[in-house]
Amino acid sequence: MDKKIGFFVNNWIFGSAALKEVVARVSKIGYDGIELVGEPDEYNLKEVKSMCRNSGIRVASICGMHPGPEKGDLRALCHPELPERKKAVDYVKKCVDMAKTLDSRSVLVVPSLVGEPTCFVTRKEDLKRAVESLAQAGRYAEKIKIMLTIEPINRYEVGLVNSLDEAILMAKEIDNPYVRIMGDTFHMQVEEDDGIPDAIRRAGGYWFNHLHCADNTRQAPGKGTMDWKEILQALHDIDYQGVMSLEPLPKGASPYDARKGAIPKEQMDTELSFALKHLKTEEKKVNG
Repeated sequence: MDKKIGFFVNNWIFGSAALKEVVARVSKIGYDGIELVGEPDEYNLKEVKSMCRNSGIRVASICGMHPGPEKGDLRALCHPELPERKKAVDYVKKCVDMAKTLDSRSVLVVPSLVGEPTCFVTRKEDLKRAVESLAQAGRYAEKIKIMLTIEPINRYEVGLVNSLDEAILMAKEIDNPYVRIMGDTFHMQVEEDDGIPDAIRRAGGYWFNHLHCADNTRQAPGKGTMDWKEILQALHDIDYQGVMSLEPLPKGASPYDARKGAIPKEQMDTELSFALKHLKTEEKKVNG
């Protein structure tokens, strides 16, 4: 039987654009919905639910931001100081509450600081603290039935958890059915020695619960060399229950450009439209 995977867009790539505008653009292009940046204090969740419902899309997940938008707001789950770890755990809990209110499935978490490929103390000690923090957050998430998905990020951007295997090891140590893992094709191309499709199969349907997507150039899927048919085939092979959440950046743009809203609207929407058509074409090949 044919199985369709939902295609979503992470709203951080739209930078400072108003959410109402983002929802309208994503809906018009034909996506199933959005992944929402994890900034609970920036949204009126009742309004978010209403605008998504009116546009016929949904919020699939909440993208935890580690560190936060301000340098003093680290949200470091592996921080050596207890008060800082508590702030990070409390932040994840607020994102879990946000996910529950928006009928989302999961919240993304990163065990260490994004953009800091170092450790606070040692790798061993930082990992221990991250596990303790995520275990606390996981117990909270379990109570209200929201999944936490640990995101591995490449070795050049974070100090802990670079590969799917490392994420699974951490999740196994936490030992909570509501703490699983996810992947990001851009980071996976660096860290998964057996390639993205086989890495997905190796992780399997139980652990692999969410996927961020960009091509090898970090552009829209189909603009680079990744074999999206094989990636989609691997997701079908493991009976994947999540969605594909796109985070593409046009050629020459950086994540910092996107967060500042420096990417022209027409350029972004053209590439998102291209990506959706490409992925749907490749999915049809998988379904035969």
